[in-house]
Amino acid sequence: MKKLIVLVLLLAGCGYAGSQGYDWLNQQVRTPMSVRSQPVTVHIDEGESPDQLAQDLQAKGLIRNKDVFIYYLRYTGARSRLQAGDFVLDRNMSMAQITDELQNSKPSQAAVQFPEGYTLQLMSQAAAKAGLGSAAEYVAAANDKSWRYAFLADRPAGRNLEGFLFPDTYRLAKSAAARDLVKVQLDRFDQVFSADLRAQAGKSTAARPAVSMYDLIILASMTEREVNKDPDRATVCGIYYNRLAQDMLLQVDATVLYGLGKWHENVTRPETLQDTPYNTYLHKGLPPGPISNPGLATIKACLNPQKSSYLYYFTDPKGVTHYAQTSDETLQQQQQYGVA
Repeated sequence: MKKLIVLVLLLAGCGYAGSQGYDWLNQQVRTPMSVRSQPVTVHIDEGESPDQLAQDLQAKGLIRNKDVFIYYLRYTGARSRLQAGDFVLDRNMSMAQITDELQNSKPSQAAVQFPEGYTLQLMSQAAAKAGLGSAAEYVAAANDKSWRYAFLADRPAGRNLEGFLFPDTYRLAKSAAARDLVKVQLDRFDQVFSADLRAQAGKSTAARPAVSMYDLIILASMTEREVNKDPDRATVCGIYYNRLAQDMLLQVDATVLYGLGKWHENVTRPETLQDTPYNTYLHKGLPPGPISNPGLATIKACLNPQKSSYLYYFTDPKGVTHYAQTSDETLQQQQQYGVA
């Protein structure tokens, strides 16, 4: 109440004095605009001034007097504690309650979950469903070539952000745009895949040669789509290194499907014969770009693959991955485990 008295003294010079000024001020701060619930959404930009906020609240019928609100923020110390974001306020809330809400409540947020192995297209659909812009806006942001991050330094000209849109659960203000989401994903990739880890890619090990950052993500993107268990990730990625070293076709089913724009479990024989740049049954070497957005565990597995003499693998109907050194051996295993 002492702070309110200070405000009364300030307002006295404007013609309000004594108990009348105090009563008037108390009404401004303690009395809601309405006795009925009338929810109103309010957005606060990062760095928005108290004057801008006060004008918005008054325009939306949440407070009576913007000048009193500004003084109230100053003398309660709330000015520096306001949060940016979207808030659902109500006209049956007093100025004091509104101020408390803007300080202590979490802004109204939209949440979107991206599983490991999702493609850019699938992420765009999930983002749109969460209300974070349209799918087309997300794709446009991911195709923008102006993004500047160290881990994108060796990305070939013309390539989008596939592979670097880190899969995670993200919560943003409901007013956030698709580009805001893409930036948060890139920031997250930069955070979890540290400079120390990135430096490891360019150093050969007993299990793999030195690779570029971009090629590492291509390898991880294939591994993420093919297997999702430890230690299968490290073993399968090791097989890719082995096949590349022997100038063999990689023959990765997931690359075929990606090139065809399809998303299903099993590739068919006719699909493996359709020529796209991503068909590793027809073209040697790595595909031209990542085919999914891998998680950190899979990227690390491709940094530290399991050294082996395996050249073949397949996953049986129970989800168990089997390995072999020769094509005859893997065919025998497929017959044994009922894989056509």
